[in-house]
Amino acid sequence: SSDMVMPDFKPNNQHTKSFLKRLEYGFNIQSEKSRYLLPVTSDLALTIGYKLNDKAAVGFGASYKMGWGSGWNNIRLSSEGMGLRSYVDIKAKGSIWLSGGIEYNYLQQFNDLSAIKNVDVWQHSALLGLSKKYKVGKKTGNMQLLYDFFATRQVPQGQALKFRIGYSL
Repeated sequence: SSDMVMPDFKPNNQHTKSFLKRLEYGFNIQSEKSRYLLPVTSDLALTIGYKLNDKAAVGFGASYKMGWGSGWNNIRLSSEGMGLRSYVDIKAKGSIWLSGGIEYNYLQQFNDLSAIKNVDVWQHSALLGLSKKYKVGKKTGNMQLLYDFFATRQVPQGQALKFRIGYSL
């Protein structure tokens, strides 16, 4: 009969796409104030994610930690480290997403990649927070506010709240 009520079913639109069409590429930036002997730094990160469905994505990325010096009178660009990260994004409501991830950051200057082999000196982070996604032309912009559950255990102690802005394709 035509009076039947259809269940609240929404198909997964990602199933019809090829593997490469389900990938999302991103860039984000996060800055931190000077701490102890560390200068003001910015993390520049590239990420690649896989859309599980329209409401969830998982991915990984790498970041480069650029030093800016210790103030306006002492601007000096330097290589202050690098990082590896993973993430999960789950749509909460509208354009708000629940975001989480694990990061490993190497917080020392290095001249070549052989200096970063000792994994014991990498700083660990467990992040959870909210993301706001919005359209900017054909790209998707996002703002993230994340809490680092390991910030108090880090040496030197890290910032507990992290704010990132970025774009994805």
